[in-house]
Amino acid sequence: MRTARLRRSFSRPKGGILILAALMLIPLIGAVGLAVDSGRGYGVKAKLNAAVDAASIAAARALVEGADDAARIANARATGTRFFNANFPNGYFGATPQLGAIDAVHDPANGRWTVTVNATADMPTTFMRVLGRNQLDVSAVGQTIRRDLDAMLILDTSGSLGPPTSSSSTFPTLKSAAINGFVGKFNPGAGGDRVGLVSFSSGAVLDQAIDKTSTRGFNKATMTSRINALTVGGATATAEGMRKALNDLNAVPAGVRSGLRVMLLFSDGAPNMVGANFQPYGGPALGDLYSETDSGAAPRRVWRNDSRDSLVGEFTITRLPATGLDITGVGAVPLASYNARRSLGGAAPYSNTRCNVNKAARNMVENVANTARSQGVFVYTIGLGARLNSLEVDFCGYGASEYGSALLKRLANTTDSDSRNASQPTGLYCFAATAADLDRCFSSIASEILRLAM
Repeated sequence: MRTARLRRSFSRPKGGILILAALMLIPLIGAVGLAVDSGRGYGVKAKLNAAVDAASIAAARALVEGADDAARIANARATGTRFFNANFPNGYFGATPQLGAIDAVHDPANGRWTVTVNATADMPTTFMRVLGRNQLDVSAVGQTIRRDLDAMLILDTSGSLGPPTSSSSTFPTLKSAAINGFVGKFNPGAGGDRVGLVSFSSGAVLDQAIDKTSTRGFNKATMTSRINALTVGGATATAEGMRKALNDLNAVPAGVRSGLRVMLLFSDGAPNMVGANFQPYGGPALGDLYSETDSGAAPRRVWRNDSRDSLVGEFTITRLPATGLDITGVGAVPLASYNARRSLGGAAPYSNTRCNVNKAARNMVENVANTARSQGVFVYTIGLGARLNSLEVDFCGYGASEYGSALLKRLANTTDSDSRNASQPTGLYCFAATAADLDRCFSSIASEILRLAM
């Protein structure tokens, strides 16, 4: 007898499962699409940010070109546009870029420009289309501040640079490097950078005063003519040159000073003259006393400090004065205040020995540089020739810390200076082994100043 088996038949809703699976795929595809398209969007955003940043920086740098602000703004916009297009090519991740306004606004009262670049990019989506999102809109803004510049160029014109007509003279090369490597890098004309010129040897001359008005700018042809007219001869009154330069910088009214103030000093030797109110026979002499005039212990010559080679006279000066020239140009300060590094022999009024005069000359120039830096002025230095890496005087018992190169580093407050002040602006020292290196030095320091202006 067979037992009947009861079989049940179940209907399988295959069509319903497929429908359910299809419905579940929609949000899944949307989620995947959101991840993929968002990733592409972030890539476009990063690229767009980089492009507007590059454009704003390039536009700010381009502000050095142009006879007036309108021409500078036009040049900035054209340059910014080129850099944006180069950094965000059309079709990147399928996106279409649109560069908006490039605005360059000059604020003379605060001594700066503000450059702003706006841009957008439309990126078509792929998977996100299933959610009804066909396009991602990305935007970016880049902004760069460029500070206006007040700069004083301070050139050593001492006799050690050689007669300009001599085949061994470095002076023509120095002039060319100063003009092309430095002066030519900045923005002349109304509303532009300010550049002034001081030369020094036995005393110092303000050859071209810096503009003191809100008109700003400088005349490049005049600066070129002033530099080309310089002659060589005399000693090295470095402190007097820096003092005149700092005084001229500070003569710009506070309300129209630039956001960046710098001094660039060139020299081929250490200072050997100290400025003061001297009391020789025959009456007072406001000038610079030379430490290396005589073979004996008592230097005698005094030059007027407003002329490179105008000799006041040769006098027997038995004492250094107790007061020297105030670097601000107002009043007088004790000579002892210049003795932060080197102690003079004896007590004020100091004996007029060659060594004391040389020490005072070095103290004075470091004091001027320290005062400039404490006022926010960047100091840069260029040194020429092998003697800067040796002792230039043999009557003071100096060591390596008195090499001209060590002194120039201290003036600039370089990172490798033996007395760097971290609270003050850090400058650069560039060593030119030969005159052929001068253009490199002037150009590299000009580039660093322009970088700081950004």
